[in-house]
Amino acid sequence: MITDTVLIEKREELKRRLTAGEYKTLVDVFLTRINRVIQKITRRTKPLPPWLITVLLSLVVNLIGFAAIYITGDLIIFNNLAELFGLGYGLGVLSWILLVVLHITAVIIINQSIGRIFVLWRDDILDATESVTSLHEFEDWLEKACNLRLHFLVTIFVALLVGLFSVASISTLLGEFVGYGITFGIVILNMFTAVIVYQGSIVMLLPSMLRRYDLRLFAADPATSELLSRLSGELGFFVYFVAVYAALITLANVSLETFRTGGIVVVLFLWLPIIATFAMNQTSLSSIVRRAKWKTLNEIQAKVEKLQASENFEAKETMDAINRLLDYHERVNKTRTSALDFRAYLDFINSLLLPLLAFLLGNLDKVLSLFSTKP
Repeated sequence: MITDTVLIEKREELKRRLTAGEYKTLVDVFLTRINRVIQKITRRTKPLPPWLITVLLSLVVNLIGFAAIYITGDLIIFNNLAELFGLGYGLGVLSWILLVVLHITAVIIINQSIGRIFVLWRDDILDATESVTSLHEFEDWLEKACNLRLHFLVTIFVALLVGLFSVASISTLLGEFVGYGITFGIVILNMFTAVIVYQGSIVMLLPSMLRRYDLRLFAADPATSELLSRLSGELGFFVYFVAVYAALITLANVSLETFRTGGIVVVLFLWLPIIATFAMNQTSLSSIVRRAKWKTLNEIQAKVEKLQASENFEAKETMDAINRLLDYHERVNKTRTSALDFRAYLDFINSLLLPLLAFLLGNLDKVLSLFSTKP
């Protein structure tokens, strides 16, 4: 009874805090402040939609980046860099703009995905959670997702580390220092990369937490529960996002003359996070199903043992009850423990095809030449 009371109180506490908006990611805080500034300037009463924030933020970041390159006099170096990658000045500018848009879009999409997970737990999963330990683990995940200080420090560290390494590598290929303006732009771009890395790590931590999660599912066949399907959908969305992001990175890579020969290597490398994310999601969901399944089986076994303890085997009612319980036990035991179905396999195959299709599109001229070759 005490345990039930603690469980109910913990559920209500987490619901209240999620409803009150106490859990906010660093991106939430950043976007909220941008909204407030724009609302004051435009005297708009409603918050801006995510797509408009993406457009405005991309415009501002690109203007700052190109202003830095212009002020430091690095336009010639930028042109040389574009020529090195076989793009030319115009395509080089366009590629940079699209790269910024891609990173900012990715940040906002992943943040919205995390927000949907908050809502799913608040509205449905908290009520179906059956242990205080599971609630504490989810709370720990929430605190990691909304640790503003840690997220900020990781962003700065990764941006400087990856940014300066990129500058050193590009300078080596170019044969000269890329300049302070381009360096500034690369570091700013890698700040968004760092945010994506932290957000992605948080989303991928969720399946590891779910391995030990006690969730109330349909007792007779846990794998067919609606709640499990919705949870699988949210986790599957991130797999598709990784696949789309990998496809765009592949397309960008094979379009560069310097790296075109390594395109297939990039495809194989980018398949790794897709496969790893899918495998982690499915094994975690299977763990939830197995726990729910064994809970039902143990309850049936306990009832059978109670009837057997009565040693009233001559009574027809007792034997009928035991036989019915054993039949039910067998049916539950035969249900699948995996959350995988045909649609899940098809979605996984489709996600793997996206980077490959991007590689083929990037090398469309070579693909067409294979078909046009006469014997």
